Amino acid sequence: MDTTTGVIFGKAYGTVEQEIDTQNAIPEFFEYMNFSLTSADVGTSGMTVKVDSTCSLDSSCKETSGPWTTPRPITVGGSIDGGITRSWTGSQTHGAEKAFLISYVLTINIGGLSGSTSWGGDLEPGDGQYQVRCDSKVSARAGCVASAFTPTFEVSTKYPQARAYIGMVQASMSTHPAWEGRGQPLHRESSDAEATKNRNVVCDSTFTAHRDTPAPAQCDEWPFAKSKESGRQLGVRSGAECQQYFILASTVNGKVRLDTSWPGMNQGKMPPATAKCARASMPKDQNEGVGGDLGRFTTEQRLLGNDPYWVNAGQPVNAG
Repeated sequence: MDTTTGVIFGKAYGTVEQEIDTQNAIPEFFEYMNFSLTSADVGTSGMTVKVDSTCSLDSSCKETSGPWTTPRPITVGGSIDGGITRSWTGSQTHGAEKAFLISYVLTINIGGLSGSTSWGGDLEPGDGQYQVRCDSKVSARAGCVASAFTPTFEVSTKYPQARAYIGMVQASMSTHPAWEGRGQPLHRESSDAEATKNRNVVCDSTFTAHRDTPAPAQCDEWPFAKSKESGRQLGVRSGAECQQYFILASTVNGKVRLDTSWPGMNQGKMPPATAKCARASMPKDQNEGVGGDLGRFTTEQRLLGNDPYWVNAGQPVNAG
């Protein structure tokens, strides 16, 4: 349009596709971008597209010039694409952390006239969606993650009893903890001292391993002790307030048998949906197997304190 008179000469429509791939053990991240010109009611002879992106205003982020920094010709039905590789070049001593809020400016030029649109930066459309966080906190190696992405911890089928228990509790608790589409994600408790306090409350002296659980049995807490949603952090003062379960050695039609009628606990009834936590008498290998997987997941996904994550224990994702 004529920016002086406001007269519109014509309209063109296009789409931008972006994909940011991070590395959990390398302080680099790669971005793929594609621009497609889908239609135009003006001639596109001589039309060019250019994308300028900023990773950081200081020298802590280095990026390749990529194929976008010079105008590139395009016609209706055509597309152009390319990649940009960025790396965290700032201090990466143990405990360091840096967030990059990437911003973009797309400029179209046609017939000597140009117009632009921007997104991704602070207060721009998509604010926060294009943030990448790099750190050297969760392992010996630095790495990066896309902050807007919430990962999912998959409870392995190698631990069917623990998986069945978590899935049942996600369904039975009214808050449906960490069930994507029904509840809210869990958030990592990074303090070992706080996690111990959580465990000591939910698995307190009121817990006794059930006689029918294969020995050695342990108290299995849900939500996890290493989450901000642990019963203690929601105000629970004793594990007696939680839903109560125990695992039996037998299976029925190949399925793990869970029982909620723990004598003196649920009195043969389904546990209250309003309970803020659950605990189960669980075989040691099942409990510790899931715990070990959770620790590795935390490292692989570079979860820092209060970072969110979903838990998939066989429940349908995005259940409506």
